[in-house]
Amino acid sequence: MLHEVRADRDSSPLTRLLTDRDVTTDIRPAPPAAPRSYGIDLLRGVACLSVLLFHFIARGVDSRWIPAAPLPAFEPLARYGYLGVHLFFMISGYVILLSALGRSPRAFVASRVSRLYPALWAGATITMLVTWTHGDARFAVSWSDWAWNMTLVPQYVGANFVDGAYWSLAVELQFYVVVWLALVARLEARLDQLLWAWLLLSLVDAINPMYPVERWLIANWAPLFTIGAASFLATRHGWSPQRVLMLLASTALMLVHAWREVTYVAKSFRGAPPVFPVVAAVLVVFLLLFLAISTGKLHVPKTRWATLPGKLTYPVYLIHQHVGYVVFTILVQRQLNPELALLIVIGLVVAVATAIHHLVELPLAPVLRRLVGSRRVATVTAS
Repeated sequence: MLHEVRADRDSSPLTRLLTDRDVTTDIRPAPPAAPRSYGIDLLRGVACLSVLLFHFIARGVDSRWIPAAPLPAFEPLARYGYLGVHLFFMISGYVILLSALGRSPRAFVASRVSRLYPALWAGATITMLVTWTHGDARFAVSWSDWAWNMTLVPQYVGANFVDGAYWSLAVELQFYVVVWLALVARLEARLDQLLWAWLLLSLVDAINPMYPVERWLIANWAPLFTIGAASFLATRHGWSPQRVLMLLASTALMLVHAWREVTYVAKSFRGAPPVFPVVAAVLVVFLLLFLAISTGKLHVPKTRWATLPGKLTYPVYLIHQHVGYVVFTILVQRQLNPELALLIVIGLVVAVATAIHHLVELPLAPVLRRLVGSRRVATVTAS
């Protein structure tokens, strides 16, 4: 591996802390671009739609965040839509390893910053302005909360999320930190061992829940990320008996933690809560669908409908809940049919997400990638 001594003149101490071990930094060629999986993009769309329908058909009505129930006949199914987040985490375990391996820690940080921040800045600001303008205290947050949300780390300082759906971003961020630490420590060759250690910690946490390891090492979510990671490693290096066992262990722990989660989720429902047998069935279906696509058994060709979720899922997720609740409430209060109101909300959310993608993400992401990922290089010579 090549090395050279670099003098960092254009990065802040915080950036250096996040991206470098010392002044001697690896020079690694950029990994070859992997062919885009449109099946994975479609799975993102499935996960996002599941969460959206959960919020509007089940949770929003049950928690009285919206005044009328659209499609009440579908509520028994929609109440399980929160499991779309679990599918997101499986996907993330796969695609984050795909984007991280073969890159330097700095390049990995640059890829995540350019991917997450532009849409977050737009989505959080739109949400803040809409809820503030509407004057609904249930969704309002302070300007300080908004400012901390723009950093992606409000959970570190006790600030409120601008939108309740942002809690999953905090989990994603912790996963990125774990991957970044592995890159910094140059442990790419020991990923299998690291994943087994993570699963062991998750098992201990399942037996005796521990807040610190759930907050900082996301032990309760580790099985979902490990499912994605094991699938990625298998597509890269083959399905060894160890990886098959890892997948089975991850699946078992996923169900154990899902059983614990059902107890928590049930307490937040006024009506009929989710039940574990159905939760387990939905998770297994998601798992099988994910494995079929991630391992190439189920091929999805490139079409307009296959590419769209990859572009819009993230901004839709960022703005769909509180903004959607406000707009839906206004429409229903004006005597609009709840089903029609929901269609209008979905159309509006997709339109705004499209604008965010084209007007914010596309122009700003390359700029952030260059700012975070590049640095002036100067050879340090003896004086």
